[in-house]
Amino acid sequence: MSQQQEIFATTADEIPGYMVIQILGIVVGTSLLYKKFDLNKEEEAKKFLELSEKARIVAMNEMIKKAKEFNSNAIISVRFDSHRINDEYDEIIAYGTAVKVIKNIH
Repeated sequence: MSQQQEIFATTADEIPGYMVIQILGIVVGTSLLYKKFDLNKEEEAKKFLELSEKARIVAMNEMIKKAKEFNSNAIISVRFDSHRINDEYDEIIAYGTAVKVIKNIH
């Protein structure tokens, strides 16, 4: 499988039309979210939402990168979590199970 191949990621435990043929392991991606701003409340909320989305994307991309290292073609049971590091930073975590799937022939 090429390292450039896309990986299907889902929060579901299975992918309709596909069968898991191998469980390769847990994959985790993380990113940091800076949450201290010198803005008014409305601007701060908007900036926080924007940066939160970017942090989730970074964590997801890191998780996918690790799944590719397993030679996976899918990630099932994807979840997101966060952990407060201090008053300025949160850690954003994306995790799931890297698997190999094949299309069902039935």
